[in-house]
Amino acid sequence: MDCKCPEDQKRRNYYRYYDTPDGCDIDKKVVVAARYGVIAGLVISTYDILMFSRAMGFMPMLKRYIYHTVPLGLMGATFAVVSNGLLRFREADDRWNYFAAGVACGPILAAYLRSGHGIAAGGFLMGIAGIIKKDTVDSKGVFFPDFKTKMGHVRQWRNDYSLVPDPRDELLHTCQRDK
Repeated sequence: MDCKCPEDQKRRNYYRYYDTPDGCDIDKKVVVAARYGVIAGLVISTYDILMFSRAMGFMPMLKRYIYHTVPLGLMGATFAVVSNGLLRFREADDRWNYFAAGVACGPILAAYLRSGHGIAAGGFLMGIAGIIKKDTVDSKGVFFPDFKTKMGHVRQWRNDYSLVPDPRDELLHTCQRDK
């Protein structure tokens, strides 16, 4: 198994899950997958606190954050450990590693949802989602597309001092075309 980064890959200050092939840099992949789960948990728990539970006080809010953030972070870490561990154990990089990783997240999902159905049904659905993700990655497709904004990036609006294009630019081009 070749664990070297491709030479044509852009260098970043952070690591993403598919920067190296599956089975390589497992510790980094676990941290990245857990980070994705924690970020999703923070967003969901903030939404829950503001819209549904309306927790007042530090401890009730902290409980809501822990309730959502910890299981989602654990599911991300479990997925990374099981999928990469199975790849190393079976020495086969196929979709069944991702399916088994999704099924392994089923008990955590059941505890998170407080439902016994989450173990089998939730694990099966998460396994199917893992298969879809693996097929998307193998076919070089995009599971979550990058959206290009009109302005480019977040702070680019600071460089644009007009709400509409300068009409002199168009006039200048038409005058130069006539010459």
